[in-house]
Amino acid sequence: MEFTLSTYSLTLLIFSVLTLFLSVVVFIGLNKNVRWFGAMMVAVSVWAASDGIMVVTNDLDLMLYIVNFEYIGIALVPVFWLLFVFRFAGKEQWLKPQMVAAQFIFPFLTLFMVWTNNYHHLHYQSAEIKEVNGLYGLVTSKGPWYIIHTTYFYCWMIFGLFLLLLQYKRSEGIYRKQTLIIILGSLVPWVANILVVFQVGPFNGFDPTPYGFVITSFIVVFGFWELSLFDLRPIARNKVVDSMREGMLVLDVENRIVDFNDQMLRIIEKGKGELTGVSFANLGFQDKRWMDLLEQDTEQVVYLDFPHQGEKRYYEINCKIISGGKRDFRGRLLMFRDITQFRLDQRRLEEQARELSELNMTKDRLLSIISHDMRSPLNSLTQFLEMSESDFISDEEFKSLLPRISENLRQVSGFMENLLVWAKSQLMGENIEKEVFDIDKELSSVVNLFKASIENKGIQVDHLSKGEALVFADPNMTRLVLRNLLSNALKFSDKGDKISVYLEFVGNQTKVLVEDTGVGIPEKNLDRIFSAEAFTTFGTQKEQGTGLGLMLSKDFVEKNEGEIGVESELGKGTRFFFTLPRKEEKREKGLLK
Repeated sequence: MEFTLSTYSLTLLIFSVLTLFLSVVVFIGLNKNVRWFGAMMVAVSVWAASDGIMVVTNDLDLMLYIVNFEYIGIALVPVFWLLFVFRFAGKEQWLKPQMVAAQFIFPFLTLFMVWTNNYHHLHYQSAEIKEVNGLYGLVTSKGPWYIIHTTYFYCWMIFGLFLLLLQYKRSEGIYRKQTLIIILGSLVPWVANILVVFQVGPFNGFDPTPYGFVITSFIVVFGFWELSLFDLRPIARNKVVDSMREGMLVLDVENRIVDFNDQMLRIIEKGKGELTGVSFANLGFQDKRWMDLLEQDTEQVVYLDFPHQGEKRYYEINCKIISGGKRDFRGRLLMFRDITQFRLDQRRLEEQARELSELNMTKDRLLSIISHDMRSPLNSLTQFLEMSESDFISDEEFKSLLPRISENLRQVSGFMENLLVWAKSQLMGENIEKEVFDIDKELSSVVNLFKASIENKGIQVDHLSKGEALVFADPNMTRLVLRNLLSNALKFSDKGDKISVYLEFVGNQTKVLVEDTGVGIPEKNLDRIFSAEAFTTFGTQKEQGTGLGLMLSKDFVEKNEGEIGVESELGKGTRFFFTLPRKEEKREKGLLK
């Protein structure tokens, strides 16, 4: 018996140790999902070590004895390989204990046939030693069981590759890269083994399959360190991640996209081929806060918006750090949750709360009008009538009080008109009926309506007419606005003051102005005039004002596509103005009723 140490045998022995070490790393450093791969590496190390010893001996009996150990690895490699593929591809239903146990029946039959071959020669019919360049190889005549075992070996290999190809087809991003690495790594030893089985060229008697696994080991180690191979199972990603309603982006240490889900594609409106490997900065997010998000090394939640299908959408972005330890930073996981509906509902609630607050303020103003501002003039009128009925005042005195009584009645009438209009608008809503009419004629009518009050207070009212001025608005609403503004001007003007009512044309708007030289409005009340805030004012002859008329005026002007405003200086007078859409022609089809 002769032993010849060679580079080939030494390499195989060293490799068997390295493979065994790698299998320990797989068992300890990775999760249980890849331990079948580690078991396969143990079987490979047995195969490689046995083959390394065989090539250094020229003793046929010893070589056949070593073959018995070698086949422990050869018979178990395809089983461990297939179980690993089942786990990687998510075929959990095929990994039940009874099914796993069934996978080992055929390998044990193969071992039995190899170990008892001297009695039946069903595996090897004959065997001899062949020497090539100082190395000894075993040349055998194949028996029927060898053919059965080889068929089983390659059927399991093809089936495993088929499952991996299916997994590759339905995977994206880093998961597709992982699957591709496993496919490429597994092809190398299988091709080498085919050369042995079919005794091609110099491989007749020598087995390069262990060398094939050397290449596989380097490929797998690369996958461990560079792509975190086997850290995550693609089937879980396919079934869970793609069904999430949130968008998902996985970024590497250089902020390149390595994975995403279908919802993320819909959010940013891109195809699958447009994302993998693309820098996050190239996705088109313009807000600087996006890049600030990626500069932080802590987990955080931010709220950002960007356009989607032509409309602005709001998202809650949850940024999580992916690491293998305290300092082992590997990337980021960004989860996009669409909160657009929540934001819209929140704004709607805020708007409803604001409207409710304004309604409550209006209600308070209404109660103030009823309980105080309207009761006072009615009480005065009742007292006048009772005094006259009881002869406490003479006929001459009663006649002298008639202007005061008439003024109180006009105040109550004005209050009631505004109050009824407001109540109708709140309970039934306004029925806006726009048409073309001459606003200058309406000004003239309103001035004539207040003729008695104008004469009683000794105020000069000038209607500076510019002739026909057509506007498109609701005439009833416009008349109420005009009456309220002129009534307000009269109330806060005294004898000798002047009121000017006139029009200005600004673009496609007609501007109506009511300007007086009365007492003016304190600056603190200017912002309150058109609001729903309740406050009472008194005119030059103690006329009460509630502000309800001005609040209605603002509402009506705005509903007719106009604007209203006020300018005043205390002691010098006030100017109210509002605008309405202007019409150049007297009649327009479909507008004049």
